[in-house]
Amino acid sequence: MLLLTATLALALAAPARADVVMDPLKPCYVSDGDLPTQREKIRVHATGFTPLSAVTLTLDGVAVAHGMSDTFGAVTANVPAPFQGQGEREFLLVVVEDQNQLNTDNATSFVTNLGVTLKPKRARPSRRIRFLGRGFTADAPVFGHYVYGGKVRRTVRFARRSTLPCGVFRAKRKQIPVKRPATGDWLLQVDQQRRYAALPATNAQRVIITVTETFKKP
Repeated sequence: MLLLTATLALALAAPARADVVMDPLKPCYVSDGDLPTQREKIRVHATGFTPLSAVTLTLDGVAVAHGMSDTFGAVTANVPAPFQGQGEREFLLVVVEDQNQLNTDNATSFVTNLGVTLKPKRARPSRRIRFLGRGFTADAPVFGHYVYGGKVRRTVRFARRSTLPCGVFRAKRKQIPVKRPATGDWLLQVDQQRRYAALPATNAQRVIITVTETFKKP
């Protein structure tokens, strides 16, 4: 009888497990491969924690945020996506109550770098080359805007839609689709807007293409 009483008391003292539920994450987040500080924010919202309890968020096992649940046991936070310098990968986000590890939930998603590469890097302006980009995650076509001297000289469509979830596109186009392009620096801005804007509303990547004059040997 004494053993039964002790077991019952221990069970009553154990922390209760709540039904913690985290909202689904986006399928893919974007990180600027050239600027580690430029990373898309992950909006985290979870419910079911003990009201006014300390909570920790981790990304791939590393704590990235600490906070408190509200009076209803909910947690809301915005944390930067992991940095990704090249390509894409999966990551794990965990939210856990500090004093009751049973109150936890986790979710996985992907992170990709934002970038555009041209192959080969050096070519005649009229030569068709390969364009590869990633991080263009909007459900929209991918456009390239060629700017010279502060003016848009040509806009081309690279893809009807990028490949989701991480917005990859591939295309083969003339390096500069302008007849006899002037020498100097051309700005190629790749985004998902039909009209050029210096500050686009979608993810954008800029590439400088330098046109030089060559002379044939006599």
